[in-house]
Amino acid sequence: MESGPIDNHSGYCRGRTYSLTRIALLAALVSVGRLSFSFVPNVQPMTVLIVCITLYYGWENGLAVSFLSVLLTNIYMGMGPWTLAQLAAYAVLIGLTYLLEGSYESLSMPVLQIFVAFLGLLYGLIISLVQAPFFGWNIFLPYYLSGLVFDIMHAGGNVIFFALLYPIVMGIFERTSQKNKHTIK
Repeated sequence: MESGPIDNHSGYCRGRTYSLTRIALLAALVSVGRLSFSFVPNVQPMTVLIVCITLYYGWENGLAVSFLSVLLTNIYMGMGPWTLAQLAAYAVLIGLTYLLEGSYESLSMPVLQIFVAFLGLLYGLIISLVQAPFFGWNIFLPYYLSGLVFDIMHAGGNVIFFALLYPIVMGIFERTSQKNKHTIK
């Protein structure tokens, strides 16, 4: 987390408060995005927003936002063994996204769209792998294959949401960062 100047009278650290507030607001945004599209199976902006957050703010912020968002939205949509699988899947996706740190700006939109499509497919595989011990390894392959259509929908949704949201979200992040560099001193 970021740290900023400390007010010696109260011990208040503006940078840390700003960082926690940003995580909370981003988790709320991602959660609303997921819940808003919950009527379409596996098609929501959650993965794309978490990819943007991870690329811009780093893996720690991406992980915090994804974990909070999964837990918050699953309060409404239902908790179960899939919650652990979702947390694990997003941890892996964030790790892979973080590998692009420093080079993502030089990648073209189609390359990044292929990447987020791959993440959509990988998400489903990880969900199936994590849940296999709960349901039995003997049904892993049929379970995974039965969800493949939904994974393809997730991948396709990621491609569309990425094209729509990536330029807007990254622009907002950049403007907010520039603005806050002048106010947090």
